Amino acid sequence: MRRKLLVPMLLLALVSVASAAPEQKNSGEVPKYDTAREVTIKGTVDEVKEVPNPKGQIGIYLMVKSGGVITEVRLCPNSFLKEFAVVFNKGDEVKVTGSKVRVDDKEVVLAREIEAGNNKMTLRDKEGVPVWTWLTKG
Repeated sequence: MRRKLLVPMLLLALVSVASAAPEQKNSGEVPKYDTAREVTIKGTVDEVKEVPNPKGQIGIYLMVKSGGVITEVRLCPNSFLKEFAVVFNKGDEVKVTGSKVRVDDKEVVLAREIEAGNNKMTLRDKEGVPVWTWLTKG
């Protein structure tokens, strides 16, 4: 009797693990910049988030409020901003050009350029390649 119950239970466990695997894969993926989905957002920084990534770096995300809608804007590693002494604060007026991408069932923007006041910073080239990686490629 135990053997008859063991096989179906093992199959059920395997199916459960297999169906959960795609969800885990999405949360660890690095989103790809899509030049065809580039947008420009003008708004106010509602929140600045420091978010660790799988490589152990701290990424800077801005929650930008524009027309009553809050959009998550992913900038770059914090260490890259520190190299240029760039800091963003709640209430800053910004203009962001970047690619809308889907991450974990939500749309976010990967920033290519960001303007705050008279300052403009390029974070990715025209194809969306992160400029902070240029420093490590030598």
